[in-house]
Amino acid sequence: MRDRIQNQFFLDRVMTAEDAAALIRNGDTIATSGFTGAGYPKAVPEALAQRIKAAHDAGTPFTIRLLTGASTGPQLDGALAQANGLAFRAPYNGDATMRARINDGSTLYLDTHLGQVAQKARQGQYGQPDVAIIEAVAITPDGQIILSSSVGNTPTWVQIADKIIIEINTWQNPELAGIHDIWGGVRMPPYGQSIPLIHPGDRIGSSTLTIDPDRLAAVVITDEPDRNAAFAEPDTTARQIAGHVMDLFEHEVKQGRLPPLSCRYRAVSGTLPMLCWRG
Repeated sequence: MRDRIQNQFFLDRVMTAEDAAALIRNGDTIATSGFTGAGYPKAVPEALAQRIKAAHDAGTPFTIRLLTGASTGPQLDGALAQANGLAFRAPYNGDATMRARINDGSTLYLDTHLGQVAQKARQGQYGQPDVAIIEAVAITPDGQIILSSSVGNTPTWVQIADKIIIEINTWQNPELAGIHDIWGGVRMPPYGQSIPLIHPGDRIGSSTLTIDPDRLAAVVITDEPDRNAAFAEPDTTARQIAGHVMDLFEHEVKQGRLPPLSCRYRAVSGTLPMLCWRG
């Protein structure tokens, strides 16, 4: 794993998902990476769900509180819901089993606006997170974390959680390095400031994330895909919608509000048949 974990401090903390899940206690508040099925941890939540199920089978209470960036996937929301392991969930959920737990009252739920969660967490409105579980693609030689396919609330979680667990997911492409622009300047009034983006290509933050090494509890290696919803072949309705969109674009071009469009048809499974670009 030295191509993915290039820092010895992080290498020394590599352990199994089961050992990492054993660091989580009944009643803990867990904060995880992930946003709408991208970049959420998988191995540790699955191992934790098995641990919770075993505790319940033995008649021992075991639930946690879960904070994320948005919805996640079956290895996180789904696994913990199936184990009936969540006492509380925020901010957004898209998992059917979790929805059933929320609706039957097994899991308390707070549907906070996604854009407010980090601010409220920094203010302590959810309590102190005990463990942050973060998915990454690699660790740089100087100990910087290269996040995977989302950022979400991860910068806030690693700032405020007592312990940090990093999942290095080898399924995620290492060429994600550099795709993120992580900036910590967003604040609510009266402490807010204008976001200093002037041009489309501007970068204002960092492509990597720094953590306090004293709070790094574990590094886990995994190889599991994100939640990927399959695209259906476009039907008549989808083609009609595409036609309306093209009519709008052509009208905007005629009005001089858009540059000319270049379009051509391609038989690509799972996508609309017409591909267009401006210029």
